[in-house]
Amino acid sequence: MDNNSYINWKSWNPKLFGHSSSLEVAYYKDIIKLLRVQSSSKILEVGFGNGSFLGFLKRENYNIEGVESNKLLVDLALNKNFSVFSSLKNIQKDKKYDFIVLFDVIEHIDSEQVDGFLKKLSNHLKDNGKIFMRFPNGASPLGLANQHGDVTHCNIITISKLNYWCYNSDLKVMFSRGDPLPFIFKHNILKMPSRLFKFLLYKIIERIVRLISNQSKGILSSNLQVIVIKNNES
Repeated sequence: MDNNSYINWKSWNPKLFGHSSSLEVAYYKDIIKLLRVQSSSKILEVGFGNGSFLGFLKRENYNIEGVESNKLLVDLALNKNFSVFSSLKNIQKDKKYDFIVLFDVIEHIDSEQVDGFLKKLSNHLKDNGKIFMRFPNGASPLGLANQHGDVTHCNIITISKLNYWCYNSDLKVMFSRGDPLPFIFKHNILKMPSRLFKFLLYKIIERIVRLISNQSKGILSSNLQVIVIKNNES
């Protein structure tokens, strides 16, 4: 799939590059709180897509840079005065970040290349820095739609797989959770009743899935959120 076809398929409007919806803002604020990002933190987003997270951080006056392989998206970012790169190779070798963030990226990388990719990220991470990843939950039936809804997804990610790749890259998983379910009391109070109903229904379905399958433990959310740090003990 070429660059322009992918953008059109994702329905990303170039005129709205860097725009964040109110729901996205609520989601991103939750991530910033989780990571304990400071105003002085240096942040790198890998695979910034339509620039939603880039734009949010810039409006919040955070020090943000981005990496994206899609040249058209890189050009859009540059035209809007974002500091971005077309490859990790283009970042100065000695440049370090407090946080590296990846939304829906690692599932686009062949499993044989994940080790090398994580090592590149680690090279740009401060010793006390954190890598945040979100990806479809490959160990959950609820993750199937996200995993197989994009033809460019070539890798199914699970926590056990990520633990293996991190071990080979002198990193370690320090935290994992499912996507917050859902923003019942955030973003739009008028939608609270329907979101509360969806939340309760989700919990019921989750209990049923655990009852009829052998997945009595683990996270069943459709997405996983993971924080990775350097393994300074190795």
